[in-house]
Amino acid sequence: MAKQVIQLNNKYTQKHKKRNLNPVPKRKHLGLILIVAILLFSLASMSLIKSYETLHSQVALEQSAKKQYESLSKEVTIKKEEISKLQNPNYLQKFARSDGQEYSQSDEKVFTTDSPLIGSNGSK
Repeated sequence: MAKQVIQLNNKYTQKHKKRNLNPVPKRKHLGLILIVAILLFSLASMSLIKSYETLHSQVALEQSAKKQYESLSKEVTIKKEEISKLQNPNYLQKFARSDGQEYSQSDEKVFTTDSPLIGSNGSK
């Protein structure tokens, strides 16, 4: 007792057959599009990595420049202090006499000490 299936041939079934017969559009260029997208992202990431490296080197350069600036500013303040001391005539006389006996007066005695309590200008 085999049953036979009879297919209806009306508008609904014909529409349904036409819908199933339409092929799914093939994506011929999908692989090429994928390769191009990967290439673009890799180029962008390489550019980003180079930017990061240059930024890192610039930060290191800035830090070294700051250290150099601090040391030079200390030297400048020391030199300004020395210039202001050299403009003082009393200090200039004491400094000239401390270098040697030839700048001292004939009746004057000059004593030199290596004591850390007395500064380079002869005063405490």
